[in-house]
Amino acid sequence: MAEYDVAVCGGGPAGIIAAVAAARNGARTILIERYGFLGGMATLSLVSPISVFNKKRKRIIAGIPLEFAEEMERLGGADTSFPSGNIHFDPEIYKLVAQRIVLGSGATLLLHSYITNCGREGGRVTDITLENKSGRESIRAKYFIDCTGDADLVKYAGFPFRIGEGERRELQPMTLWFRLGGVDTDNLENMEMRETGKRHLNMRIRNKLLSLDKDVPKFGGPWMLTTFRRGEASINMSRFAGDATDVYSLTEAECRLREDVFRLVALLKENFEEFRNCYIIDTGTQVGIRETRRIDGLYEMTADDILSPKDFPDTVAKGGHPIDIHKPDSREQDLRAVGEGYNIPYRTLVPKGSENLLVAGRSISATREAAGSIRVQATCMALGQAAGTAAAICSRENLPVAEINCAELRVALESQGAII
Repeated sequence: MAEYDVAVCGGGPAGIIAAVAAARNGARTILIERYGFLGGMATLSLVSPISVFNKKRKRIIAGIPLEFAEEMERLGGADTSFPSGNIHFDPEIYKLVAQRIVLGSGATLLLHSYITNCGREGGRVTDITLENKSGRESIRAKYFIDCTGDADLVKYAGFPFRIGEGERRELQPMTLWFRLGGVDTDNLENMEMRETGKRHLNMRIRNKLLSLDKDVPKFGGPWMLTTFRRGEASINMSRFAGDATDVYSLTEAECRLREDVFRLVALLKENFEEFRNCYIIDTGTQVGIRETRRIDGLYEMTADDILSPKDFPDTVAKGGHPIDIHKPDSREQDLRAVGEGYNIPYRTLVPKGSENLLVAGRSISATREAAGSIRVQATCMALGQAAGTAAAICSRENLPVAEINCAELRVALESQGAII
């Protein structure tokens, strides 16, 4: 049994930044990840780009997330210059920079470890149980941050959460992202999400696929994006409606979508000259997940908070992505434009009843509509910086997470370059 000030569960975009922020603010920190590398949906599911650092060509997210992106750019694996604030990246460089920034912060990194349970006394999580090649282990910490994306630790601890909206458990579909080689990228349009106010799917290919008489698997988009290498395309188009918190549904999604990817690639080869000589380089290590559990927090973000931004006294992060809800039973999206950067209050990170557990990433407290905007990578990273900094302050001052001085937290975040 090891003991830490802060234990961060989940090494995706939110978890990476949370661990770095906690360690840099003086907390003895551990980051726990179930795969053998960091990055979450970005690297294991190939989800690209990192969206969005800008709104109306102005930075709304900076601090540690932007530092991370700029280091990828220095290594030739990202481009931070797009006016849209979307940052395309190389997943392998993302993995490398992620482990470097975490280890460089002084945090401990534990890979290949799956959280299976936790202990709780009143409003406090006392420890988490892990399974890995070494056997069963327990990690104790003063504070915990749930960055699993699925609010797994919140579930194990028995704090309240929801799935879907009201009595409807209709979730956004899962996607198996894939990369192709042998593509005529010189003649494939719309591969960079460079501009603001523009839909970046390939309408020409979409319309042609919809017009085919033959059976076409359910698809969305398609979005066919740059990998920084001529002849390669990173593609988001497969769809499966299911529940990623149900292992049977998740298994069915993996198998069904793998079949669909091969069928979709065959259709691309048969019908589009740009793909005549293409081949599959790889698919995501697991399906990409847009929506599962969301916590019941001290404040719930709503669509109105996003479309008509509020000046929250405890604002700790900003967002700017459209409200984007992919429909599980069709090829369409419910897409609502967001006019300006909006504010996210600290209270959305605090589960009701929690004394030492925070949440960062797509499972914070929000309605389904609001979560449709918040769930993207850059916003999750900014929430990670807020949660990690807050956990370090609470550890240093021995405070329940709901009693932190938010003015002090905001000053600390601004001193680290965060835009709030």
